[in-house]
Amino acid sequence: MWRRTKDLLIVLFATLLFAAGLKSCIVDAYKIPSASMEPSLLPGDFLLVNKFIYGARTPRKLLYVPLPVVQFPALQSVQRGQVIVFEFPGEPDETIIIRNLFMVKRCVGLPGDTVAILNGSVIINGARTDFFPIAAQEFGPVVVPKKGMVYSVNAETLPHLRVFILREGSTVETKEGKVFIDGAESSTYTVKRDYYFVLGDNINNSADSRTWGFVPEEHIVGKAMLVYWSRSEESIRWDRIGSIIH
Repeated sequence: MWRRTKDLLIVLFATLLFAAGLKSCIVDAYKIPSASMEPSLLPGDFLLVNKFIYGARTPRKLLYVPLPVVQFPALQSVQRGQVIVFEFPGEPDETIIIRNLFMVKRCVGLPGDTVAILNGSVIINGARTDFFPIAAQEFGPVVVPKKGMVYSVNAETLPHLRVFILREGSTVETKEGKVFIDGAESSTYTVKRDYYFVLGDNINNSADSRTWGFVPEEHIVGKAMLVYWSRSEESIRWDRIGSIIH
């Protein structure tokens, strides 16, 4: 009897371990809660997300036990125009990432790109994109932070850079008109990691990088692949089931 119970427990543990590994590293499912990605994605769409393509990461915890995070090699880098899932960076004035709060947006700006919205169009590096309808409000231009990029830091630029620098894990303070980063007087700041700029397809009804800032590379979870289930408040949307996300 004990031997049979032991075998059952081993099989159950192995199954849970496999399921956790599959969910953490290969594929996962997410639900669209809002209209910010219409018409590409609708509230009530359920997505399958490829977590392996950008370099899968092992889970941070297993049964509430912290684990060292290991990242596997990426099959592909994030491309402009891809719909991605990522951990929400936080509201404009927040410096701490809220873990396990995920968002789905379209990536339009890669590290080092210049992004602007002018005359109703999204402009990337001087070229107009066709992903979005006419945008009501102008924005930018802004340069998407790239690892190694150097910012000038002074009394004028610090209010715009403070939250960004704190999110990178550095400390910032001012004394007698001077700026100190990580305890040392500084006139420049070197970006530590790569970032991405994202927008909602429903560009006039979306909170995105224009509102809360850039997405750090390590917070990108994966690429949205397809809609495996879709339901409105009234009925199942049979025509959306199995549709590929472009």
